[in-house]
Amino acid sequence: MVFANLIFKELVKEGDFKSTILLKKIDEAGKLNIKRLVLAPAYYDEESKSNIEEVNNIVEELNAYLQAKEIDLTLYSANLLRDNYENLKEYIKGNLGSINKTNFVLLDVEECSKIDELLEIVFEYKLRNLVPIIVSPEKINEIIEDNKKIDKLIDEECLFQLDPASLKGVYGKKIQKAAKALVKRNIYQFIGFEEQIEAEYIDKQIEDLSKKSLFILKPDGVRVKRVLKSSKKKKNGFFR
Repeated sequence: MVFANLIFKELVKEGDFKSTILLKKIDEAGKLNIKRLVLAPAYYDEESKSNIEEVNNIVEELNAYLQAKEIDLTLYSANLLRDNYENLKEYIKGNLGSINKTNFVLLDVEECSKIDELLEIVFEYKLRNLVPIIVSPEKINEIIEDNKKIDKLIDEECLFQLDPASLKGVYGKKIQKAAKALVKRNIYQFIGFEEQIEAEYIDKQIEDLSKKSLFILKPDGVRVKRVLKSSKKKKNGFFR
């Protein structure tokens, strides 16, 4: 059994985050032994049609289809939160959501050029008792150059999601090397695919890794199983 997150950016930009478009991707996932799947679209503006209410409606509709077809696959809703203050404000307003209404949020890393900049965003979510799951840390330039730089994020109790394509060298040898180093360090708790799920990226290693994240779907999984450490310096968030 595989539990994975499926994130969408290009599909949202193209205006195609719709149940009719997603249906084929869901059918493919079911054939690959994926039993639990989080649908997590990015959000850019109102035209994205991907706020959490819209995601919830699509997930509800697709789950009804899966039940009717007796397909052993359950979908969950979330948003892929972009690493900027605009998405933070949208989350605070209730327009964007965490994974399955837990306190775990998927945080993309595209706009912050430095880990220290990312930490400021991380702090804002932690201030609200949320646990950021950093998406594809193996693609962050500082971590590519020195994987020990991820320790700054570990110290802030972040969790991490691996893109299986990184291990296969799809994004280049440097990212592949970084991913392998982080896997060796046992950094990852989640796996996630971009836009679609590729069968050739799923092997026993990926299946085993994916099972680490199942705890968040349990009743006691809405809270991290360890007490989150407070930052060394007490700060106030930018937004209330």
